[in-house]
Amino acid sequence: MRVKSQLLVSIAAIAAIAACAMPSAAFAQDAATGQPGPATAAPAGAPVADQDAIIVTGIRASLQSAEGIKRRAPQIVDSVVAEDIGKLPDISVADTAARIAGVQVYRQAGEASNVLVRGLPFFGTTYNGREIFTAETRVVALQDFPSQNIAALNVFKSSTADLVEPGLAGLVNVVSRMPFDFAGTVFSASAQTNFTRNAKEFKPQANFLLSKRWTTGIGDMGFLINGSYTELRYLDNEVSNTDFIATPNINGQTARLPDIQRLFDRSGNRTRPSVNAAFQWRPSGNLEVYAEVLWQGFRNRIDDRLYEVPLYGGQSYSNVTFRPNTNLVTGGTVVNPGQIFTFQGATYNTTDTFQYAGGLKWKSGHWKASTDIARTTSTFRGSTESLDRRYLGAHTVTFDTSTPQFSVSGFNPYDAASYTFQGLYEENQRSAGRGWQGRADIEYAFDNGFLKTIQAGGRYTDRGATRQFGNRYAYLLPLGINAATLPVQYNVFATGFVGTDVQGLRGWVSPTYDGIRSNLTALRQFVINSCPAIVAMGDGGNGCRNYTVAPVNASLQYNAYEETLAGYVQANYAFGDVVDGTVGVRIERTRERVQGPQPAQVADFNRTNEFTDYLPNVSARVHLGQKAQLRLSFTQTRTLPNFGDLNPNVSLGAPPSQGKGTPENPQGGSAGNPFLKPYTSDNYDASLEYYFSRTGFVSAAYFHRTLDGFIQRGTIDIPNDPVYGYVRLGVPFNTGKGRIDGGEVQGQAFLDIPSLPKWVQGFGVQAALTFLDAKTQQFDPTLNGGVGGLRYDRIVDQQNGTSNFLYSVVGLYERGPFSARVTWNGRSSFLAAKQYRGDDYYYEIGLPPQRIDMSVNYNIGEHATVFFDWTNVTTEPFRQNFSSARGGAPRADYVRYNRYDESVMSAGVRVRFGK
Repeated sequence: MRVKSQLLVSIAAIAAIAACAMPSAAFAQDAATGQPGPATAAPAGAPVADQDAIIVTGIRASLQSAEGIKRRAPQIVDSVVAEDIGKLPDISVADTAARIAGVQVYRQAGEASNVLVRGLPFFGTTYNGREIFTAETRVVALQDFPSQNIAALNVFKSSTADLVEPGLAGLVNVVSRMPFDFAGTVFSASAQTNFTRNAKEFKPQANFLLSKRWTTGIGDMGFLINGSYTELRYLDNEVSNTDFIATPNINGQTARLPDIQRLFDRSGNRTRPSVNAAFQWRPSGNLEVYAEVLWQGFRNRIDDRLYEVPLYGGQSYSNVTFRPNTNLVTGGTVVNPGQIFTFQGATYNTTDTFQYAGGLKWKSGHWKASTDIARTTSTFRGSTESLDRRYLGAHTVTFDTSTPQFSVSGFNPYDAASYTFQGLYEENQRSAGRGWQGRADIEYAFDNGFLKTIQAGGRYTDRGATRQFGNRYAYLLPLGINAATLPVQYNVFATGFVGTDVQGLRGWVSPTYDGIRSNLTALRQFVINSCPAIVAMGDGGNGCRNYTVAPVNASLQYNAYEETLAGYVQANYAFGDVVDGTVGVRIERTRERVQGPQPAQVADFNRTNEFTDYLPNVSARVHLGQKAQLRLSFTQTRTLPNFGDLNPNVSLGAPPSQGKGTPENPQGGSAGNPFLKPYTSDNYDASLEYYFSRTGFVSAAYFHRTLDGFIQRGTIDIPNDPVYGYVRLGVPFNTGKGRIDGGEVQGQAFLDIPSLPKWVQGFGVQAALTFLDAKTQQFDPTLNGGVGGLRYDRIVDQQNGTSNFLYSVVGLYERGPFSARVTWNGRSSFLAAKQYRGDDYYYEIGLPPQRIDMSVNYNIGEHATVFFDWTNVTTEPFRQNFSSARGGAPRADYVRYNRYDESVMSAGVRVRFGK
């Protein structure tokens, strides 16, 4: 990519502002950010035991340290710093990130996930400044980091050439504690119990840290080990209308209504063990050697179940109500509609991620240098079992599509003998990633003149990724097998629905998780014994012919290899007391190869791509007196496609409830696109900041992104597949142009006014408001052209998943041994999905609820603290609406679903000894 004219314009504008000389703090970032570069300065005002340390006690000190990071970093960065060891009022780092201005999260299953930075998911993740990833992905899930194990979380919203590739949205860096953060020996531990309001279960959570620092004849040494274990039993209840509009004849007129209503229990038990250890050795004042090890584990028993009742095909309809002046049905009663369907899932997912790293830092006179080398391996394994049943007898459904809600009469939903066995779906998958990374950085500092430092460095990465996937389905419904005869155990599951009493059906009998997984051999043998009859009937034979007692084999989907060599040069300048900043360029050469079997082909598909990019950055910080500063920056970034997006194979999911796919309920799946290219962005940032106290500031920022080749996922319909019926595939593609505009306003302060009573001075507040306008060209499969028939249309639309407004207010109190935090945050509606379905232009709108979270701490003496945390206090439902227009009919708008998310209460004790 060429260095465009915008760079010259930006440099000219910055040069016009410059006036006289001031020392630059552009490279003094490492202690705050965890970067393994040469710099070692800590944020001013942070109470530290060592030059590199982050040690804070109390809310005020943590805000002071975060403010120091923001004020002195050469990039635009926002941070959260732990109040003390193991003391962040969140379960995971993703929850912590949600309290940073401009960060959006999607909450489900008792935690935050799907983090967006300034409206986009494409950001880099680093751990202590080095790249970290999970399995075949390019990033690590932030929820995999327990918040008790981190010292700080930094979100870089603008970049400099010395940072690891930030991605379009920025860079999120997780900072762990190191032995030299402490003066001597420190031991800290916490134990708590988590109670989930929907699932109604208690689960443990624990953390410990031991750090020892000592002086020897060969210099200072330190060793630290930090471990944690979190467990959560979660249950999200969802009542929904499906996304297809049926058109039954009711009392002589064509009516329109959602064809099916469902209850869905998103249930499971999730555990995350984690251990990190570090060693530091400082043989002299100008040399430091370090080594680090990290292990993150993830275990998830997904115990989900669904119950669906069709509203179409009934013998008769009564008590039907319509929206005024429309044929859109709002409620009624239907006798003997389509068959009731239910499934019970039993999924077990595991992830293990390891990172081993080491390096050194050296400084002498004008020179500083550092090296860092790391090895990362990560493996994901997933196994899914789904047992499907139907009720084939007569029944009556009373429904309300506007709430939505339904009740069923005419049969006993709690009797296993009421149901017929439909089939067994099995899935097995394995993904793995491995990589080496190494970097070297050097800096020279000048004594005089406007040029303060010159930095240069290089980075090499070697990545590999593999994904294997296999599934099978034995469809046995025509045999009429009574589900009570299956070799599994049953239980009546009562749904939670905390906060609502409108749903009629609130529980049903279903196989248990252990009843399925503990009896798999017998269950598979049962299927095998039934297969000859179904094959003889000529129905469902494809699933039965290859069925064995052995687990389904996961076959290769793809292998991916990637090699990147990057180098940078960067200068930090200052013109007097008015302007300082950074000018640099990063050059990256990437070679990637993806290999895998294509559908219906024996030979493997091989594709090699090579890219060379020149990515400039230029920034200026204008000091407007002692308390205010203006930042201006321009950068160019590129973002590589995910390995999964390059996958040349097709993955089909669980079959639809009726066996083969139909337009109303298609066979779903996904495919990659090995011809994808990286997408690029020109990034403009401006930030005006005013710091009026050590814990108080206000700031306003504006940012603009111009995108080219943004990667979107669209859908392609295959109407008449001979085996699977109607198939709908999600496929990634490069769009054309896009843009993001936005602004952020934020501030924080304590009532440190001497004239106020002491107890009043304990109150503080944080507040943030973000505006986003993210538009990209959308996919339209009706337009021919592009690779595989993919082509974006000319409609510029809001980026999926992005809210226009995000807001949060945090009330703080700290006085003596007592401290408390209450957080209120929310986001505006967002476009959740948009699809073209032939004659159906369909989309969904998400309506996230406002959330209130709280945390209370009380110190018992010098060494112990008791605490209570509560997330999702108000339990407002997450709502999603859909809109559909089939066959030229007027648009139909209905509730897609209401989901009642988990609420988590935690109580425990924390102890600390040493400094």
